[in-house]
Amino acid sequence: MSKIRILYKDNQIFVKSKLDRRETIDERELQVLSQMQIYGVMFPEVQGRKKLSYRSPAGITLHEYLAKGIRKKDFTNILFQIAEITKKIECCALNLKNMILNVQYTFINEKTKQIYFIYQPIKSQNFCTSIFDYLNDVVFGTVFQAQEDMKFITDFIGFIKGMNSYSAKKLENYLRNVCPELYGQQRDHSRETGDGEETTLLEETTSLEKDTEFLEEGGTMLLEEGTTLLENAQTVRAHLVRSSNYDRVDINKPVFRIGKEKSYVDYFVANNNAVSRIHADIVKRGESFYIKDNNSTNHTFVNGKMIDKNEEIEIFDGDAIMLANEGFEFHICG
Repeated sequence: MSKIRILYKDNQIFVKSKLDRRETIDERELQVLSQMQIYGVMFPEVQGRKKLSYRSPAGITLHEYLAKGIRKKDFTNILFQIAEITKKIECCALNLKNMILNVQYTFINEKTKQIYFIYQPIKSQNFCTSIFDYLNDVVFGTVFQAQEDMKFITDFIGFIKGMNSYSAKKLENYLRNVCPELYGQQRDHSRETGDGEETTLLEETTSLEKDTEFLEEGGTMLLEEGTTLLENAQTVRAHLVRSSNYDRVDINKPVFRIGKEKSYVDYFVANNNAVSRIHADIVKRGESFYIKDNNSTNHTFVNGKMIDKNEEIEIFDGDAIMLANEGFEFHICG
């Protein structure tokens, strides 16, 4: 069985997997993972005939997270993600048994609540925990906050025991029936900064009438009629944080372009051939921000949901954005 080692460095998670002598890398599965870019599955990088490496955004193990004391809403969100990710694995003709179904090796970003699995594209006779054992580990490893109704958990355990064979669709339908208010519900998109950042001051004047004349008086800009333009007028600013290296990317143009063609974009995504030359635009209109997919090859995802080619949707503070398999977190301040 593979030997797995977890390393934490610069607030990022690195996973190293060394295959045993009877295990070999499955090139077909590796190609499928490269083409499909399943959100919530850490992409494997081959390092020799017997070694795989993975990299995850900042987070902690699911085991640690569940033991902290969580709400029913957060617990159900995890179950929905397990159903969605395993459904995609099945749809891509991949093997659920190649998932590392262990809460010690599943990771969660505490801010976005996104979970990340390790999938080993290998041919092996040695398999890890079954999906049923994994779901039981999730249930019995969870500490719930005091006010939560535990009947939901009792019913869910009964549902698991009643399944003859695992079906991601059945799990999803069950959760949709018992928690319809959470199914398909977007996360609470708070526009409050909450991160201690100071409000950015307006640096330049925009949208002024062509024939308006300005006078300077003691450094303060005045309209000809004597109306003062406040120097400390506030504006909404935004930035991205790149998950792979924690680069901060300031969105400093009305249309901000991201891709791997250095001469045509505002932020150049290096060392990733899955990203398209001019992959996506982030567009600012008033105090709102939107992302537009520029007919990219490997698609653009917002909170795990793929947006259509050339589609433009509004994005909010804390949203998780994936350009192919390159992850970013979007933040608004001001």
